[in-house]
Amino acid sequence: MTSLTQPGSSLLAILTVLVASIPWVSSASEAPKPPYVVGGNQHIIIGITLDEAAVRAALPEGLEPVADLTGGLNVYTSQGGHVAEPYTRSYVWADVEGYDSVSGSKGRWILWAATNPGADKLRHIGYDTVPGDTKLDRTEKTVSGSTTVDGAEVMNVQIELTGEACSPAVGTLNYPSKLDLTGALVVTQFAWSGSMCGASPISANISVADDHPLSKYKPTALTWAVLAEDLGFSVSPQFPQVAAGE
Repeated sequence: MTSLTQPGSSLLAILTVLVASIPWVSSASEAPKPPYVVGGNQHIIIGITLDEAAVRAALPEGLEPVADLTGGLNVYTSQGGHVAEPYTRSYVWADVEGYDSVSGSKGRWILWAATNPGADKLRHIGYDTVPGDTKLDRTEKTVSGSTTVDGAEVMNVQIELTGEACSPAVGTLNYPSKLDLTGALVVTQFAWSGSMCGASPISANISVADDHPLSKYKPTALTWAVLAEDLGFSVSPQFPQVAAGE
C-alpha cells in the first residue's frame, strides 16, 4: 500500500478549469448523434505528480507529458443522462502537451480507470480500464472516495473542505484517445458546468500488488484538491486533431 498525505490551501480560483469526466461512447459508428449529456455528478478531484518513466511508457506515440509530470485522480459518481445510464468511475490521468482546451486546461490521457458500467467502451478507445465500483462518503469537513475491483479496495482518497462558499464554474477539457483502437489519435471535448468547492488533499491510498497496472501510477505528490457538486457535461464526437506545433 502507498499512502500520500499533504496539507494544502484552497486553489479554487485555479482549479475551476480542471474538472471533467471521460468519454462514454465507444466509436462514431456505434454512438447516437451528439450531444451526449450527463448530470448530477459528484467528484473528488486531486492533483498529483507522477513517475516519468511510467507515464512515458503508457502514452501512445504522438503524446508528450507535461514537463512537471502533473496529472490527477478523479473519483466520482454520476446520475447519467442522455445515452448514459447512472454509473460510477475512478481514474488516474496524465496531463499532455499540445491538446489544450479553449479554457486553457491541458489535454488528458487516461492511464488507468475503473468504471461500472462502461469498461469495454473505454478500452475500445485505448484506455486501460476494468470493471469497478466507486462510492463517496461525506462528513461536515471531509469527503472520501473508495474504489473496489472484484470486491477488493484498490483506491481510497480523502479531501478536507476549506469551508469557503462553493462557486459555480464552467469550462472545457480535451481528452485524446484512439479511434477504434487503430492507433490514430483523436480528441473528445467536454463542456462542463457545476459547483466547485475548495478543498485540500488529505490522502490518496493505492492498495494493489506491485505487479498490478495501477501500481505504476502511485502519486509522487498531492498538489491540490477540489470537490465538484452537481456537475454536468456534454461530450463531442471524437475528431482528429494535430498537436500544436506540428
